[in-house]
Amino acid sequence: MGDENKNLTRRQVIVGAGAATMSLGAVTLGASKAEAAGKWDHESDIVVVGSGAGASTAALIAHDNGDSVTVLEKAPIPGGTSAKSAGVLWVPNNFALRSRGIEDKKEDCVRFMARYSYPEKFNAAQPHLGIGQKALSMLEAFYDNASPTIERLQKMGALEVAEWRMFALDRPATDYLDHVLENKVPAGRTLGPLKADGKTVGAGVDLMIHLNGALKKKAIPLLLGHRVTKVVINGTGRVVGVEAEVGGKTVTVRARKAVIFGTGGYAHNPELVALYQRVPIYGACAHPWSTGDFINIGGAAGARMGYLAGAWRTQIILEEALQNPNLAAGVFFPPGDSMLQVNRYGRRVVDEKRNYNDRTEVHAQFNPTEAEYPNHLMFMVYDQRTAEGFAGAYPLPEKATGAPYVISADTIEGLATKLGERLKEIGPKTGGFSLAGDFVANLKATIARYNGFAKTGKDEDFCRGKHAYDTEWHAVFSPMHPGSKFPKNAAPNPTMYPVASKGPYYAIILGSGALDTNGGPMIDAKGRVLNTKDQPIQGLYGAGNCIASPSRYAYWGAGHTLGNAIAWGAIAANAAHGEAPVEAE
Repeated sequence: MGDENKNLTRRQVIVGAGAATMSLGAVTLGASKAEAAGKWDHESDIVVVGSGAGASTAALIAHDNGDSVTVLEKAPIPGGTSAKSAGVLWVPNNFALRSRGIEDKKEDCVRFMARYSYPEKFNAAQPHLGIGQKALSMLEAFYDNASPTIERLQKMGALEVAEWRMFALDRPATDYLDHVLENKVPAGRTLGPLKADGKTVGAGVDLMIHLNGALKKKAIPLLLGHRVTKVVINGTGRVVGVEAEVGGKTVTVRARKAVIFGTGGYAHNPELVALYQRVPIYGACAHPWSTGDFINIGGAAGARMGYLAGAWRTQIILEEALQNPNLAAGVFFPPGDSMLQVNRYGRRVVDEKRNYNDRTEVHAQFNPTEAEYPNHLMFMVYDQRTAEGFAGAYPLPEKATGAPYVISADTIEGLATKLGERLKEIGPKTGGFSLAGDFVANLKATIARYNGFAKTGKDEDFCRGKHAYDTEWHAVFSPMHPGSKFPKNAAPNPTMYPVASKGPYYAIILGSGALDTNGGPMIDAKGRVLNTKDQPIQGLYGAGNCIASPSRYAYWGAGHTLGNAIAWGAIAANAAHGEAPVEAE
């Protein structure tokens, strides 16, 4: 640095969303806050940003380690997206498995996670399973910390969980890729939070009642309405605090050891979605405050970005999302058996019963010949049997035409006409997406082929119903409506039933959505945020949806997002505990 910056080490630098990044000297903070230790508005050993599952776990573990903690949440209520979720936690080698004598061995589980997260690289015969030492260390860190973290939270009185069972079948939850050889424990890794009665497994709100309640019981300050906008970096390059906006004012919070970000993704930031996603995320189940703040904050601090196009995906009802992108639910499990999904050409392109994350990837498939995304929008087509027999199983309304997004007609030709009209109405918001000229002919052929598969029980195109995931989750989330006049499916494959030869027929337009995104700054196996030279930014940690997911694009099983968030929140807190406190400057 030049002579003009010789005194930089005796001053602090604030780095944030709009800061210059070419040199620290360009963004020095004024003397009124940076040069006097007594000017901090709050201070503690650890500052945690966010109040969802990952952030709350980080705060609780840090407190249990003996560190003082301050939690900052930009929303007016705590809990984040975690409170909107199903609340389940994917935890390998958990106590429930062990109580049944099932050993979820580390070597086996890590091999399965590597196979799912890195299918293009995985090779069990190669060093580090073919995925590289750094990627492997992330999977190992998750395995090593997930179950111990749950047990530690239980011991602290901060969380009560039990085995989450598939309620319609009363059996442990089946993983989302149960059938591959690498998955030696294909069911039972999912736990759920107990409700206040201490017996019934609840949902995300119950999870956050536990965790946020524990923050209160332990007198850990939780400052709501505090939007962190910048991290404060001292002259040695270490993060020593944050700036936050609250009520039109700026407050500073000192972190003697570290700052841990456990905030949301960017699912509700249209600018970032347009910048990083190949096809739109039309709507998301994420908390409305999930706007990806840590991408700008971390980037200005020199963080390396990874997998910015990543997301926890789900199909969504397009027309609901166009009205309001802040969704209560996605089309996680398309109901019905006499139901299929087709693209603009009237062709099936996916196993309709696959898990929501992997199934939704099909929307981004590119056709190089036509230079188009033919699956940009998909059409869930079904008959009267599904409309009535599975009524009320989302997204099917209780009455066949009881929702404005349901399109119906007596014939396939009529259905295509109405679909075309609806697509034209919403065309300005979908890039003018339309049906191909041969949609009707192809759809009829597709239905005929599908019906043949339904009769034999073997889907020769996409293996629908071949594996346990399809059939078991179909039974859980696609039950026949009580009192239905239609017979139960006695066909060889319970997920498939021939579509009726006569109408009426129905269609729902589906788009690409998300629970939230999972791309952002990269971390290492200790939860430390890395810079562009692949070195830790001292004093800066991350967990949850705001970072580049250590599992990459894979969704290992029910509760995967929360299981990961909690594990990495604990990893970050434990590593931050070992940081030497920084004296005020």
